[in-house]
Amino acid sequence: MKNKYSKTLNIIVMVGIGLTLLLLLGIPFILGAISKSADIGIKSRFIITITLGIYICAIPYVLALFNLKKLCTHITSKNPFSNGIPSIINNIAYCTFSEVIIFNLMNLIFYHVFGIYLYAITVLSCIIVTFLSIAIGIFALVSSELFKITIDMKDENDKTI
Repeated sequence: MKNKYSKTLNIIVMVGIGLTLLLLLGIPFILGAISKSADIGIKSRFIITITLGIYICAIPYVLALFNLKKLCTHITSKNPFSNGIPSIINNIAYCTFSEVIIFNLMNLIFYHVFGIYLYAITVLSCIIVTFLSIAIGIFALVSSELFKITIDMKDENDKTI
């Protein structure tokens, strides 16, 4: 039964990584098609700027996904209480906190470059991404500490037996 869950977990994480990388590769083409078909009038230098901003924002996200893959590998292995798990969870927390900073910084740059201030879609996306990233980061830090305590308790229990 455990093997079935670990395979399912690994498949879900690999599909998430694959879809993320596929969408990141397609971003320039998608933005180019939108700007040509909708007569938005976005110049190619703005498309390049937006693409670079999306790529910069995606760096911590992709790093967190690969850390999640490592975490899934450690948890589904024969020793789910290894000492490397808290550091992997801490890496995920640092990636989410850096995502908050990078995403909001990129949005400020885009606001000034494109002159779009306080539209509902931009403010709403900033609030949602910021709140979710902070919540995931805090949850990861708490989980890391719980794993440390659990590993210490397990080691102490193994020594007494």
